[in-house]
Amino acid sequence: MSVSIEQQLQPDVTAAIAGDIQAFSRLVQRCQNGISSIALAIVKDLDASEEVCQQVFIAAWQQLNGLQNPASFLPWLRQITRYRAYSYLREQRDAQIERGTDAEALLESFASDSSPADELLRSEQATLIRNLLDELPPESREIVLLFYREEQNSQQVASLLGLTETNVRKKLQRVREMLKEQLLARYGKLILSTAPGVGLSSAVLSALLVGSPPAAAATASAMAAQSSGLAKFGWLFSGALFGALGGMLGVLLGMRAPLKNAASNHERSRLLRYRNQALAWVGFSGILLAAAYEFTAGAIAPLLAFVLFMTGVAYLQLRVWQTIKPRLLAKAAQSAAAKRQYRNNLLWCWFGMLGGATAGFAGLIAGLVKNGRWFWS
Repeated sequence: MSVSIEQQLQPDVTAAIAGDIQAFSRLVQRCQNGISSIALAIVKDLDASEEVCQQVFIAAWQQLNGLQNPASFLPWLRQITRYRAYSYLREQRDAQIERGTDAEALLESFASDSSPADELLRSEQATLIRNLLDELPPESREIVLLFYREEQNSQQVASLLGLTETNVRKKLQRVREMLKEQLLARYGKLILSTAPGVGLSSAVLSALLVGSPPAAAATASAMAAQSSGLAKFGWLFSGALFGALGGMLGVLLGMRAPLKNAASNHERSRLLRYRNQALAWVGFSGILLAAAYEFTAGAIAPLLAFVLFMTGVAYLQLRVWQTIKPRLLAKAAQSAAAKRQYRNNLLWCWFGMLGGATAGFAGLIAGLVKNGRWFWS
């Protein structure tokens, strides 16, 4: 007897509810095609669908403790996706975003992240996908998208969408009757090429691990510091330095959204400057922490290094917030929804900062105690 997808997912769902982030990462990889397809069927925009998809998985992780029955994970996830996708459309209308007039600004904001050829290809794919979705009946969009992203496995589609396989086949047949079979097959190749890959699951995992750009480095560097005392030789490659590299990756990932949404060249240049300063500061702090472990005894030097590190992080976090605050305030004045989003951004920014500092300090103390360097050890 074949095992249903719900049964296959259940061990990872149970582990994720208990706090296993790697189990949740596996759930993201397994479900991202279905979730991104549902989002795309509603928002009809490739980039927006991936943004919604990331928001869904982050929200799911935050709310996972409220899931009473692990077997209900897929229906619950689909419900969150539809809610988030329709919320996205409402927010777009509230902000009165004009896609046509903003096209050049959007291209400019993406310029530093990808080549013009990639941008052109992505734009053409998005246009073709939107044209296809406009031609399809709303009730068939999710099925068609997921059918081709799951390599034409109708049983898999039925399981992921909570439908019967007969229902899936009937709706696909109606679509084939509406569109020429050859044309639909060509669209199928396009749909498959736009399916989210490992990049999306990596972005979700990074978002869960990274509270805010500079704050992310606090956790990575301080937790890695506990292993740095083991490296008696080659201290430059110790755990603290590798933790700093992880922190630098956190800065790069965390600053992508502020840079992407910068309203002017002046704002973007300031954010780039603070990002580069944060990268340099995290790298320097990693070396300082490693040196404090290697060349001193006791807890004082590592603690002072960490305090110095967090002082720089807090300063840079404040500068980043001061830079983006005018734009966020201007947007918040446009609608009640935008105002709520501004308050949420403010809350999560400083919550991430405080959480990163707390987790980093706790990791540092744990490492000092474990290595016998704490005052009462």
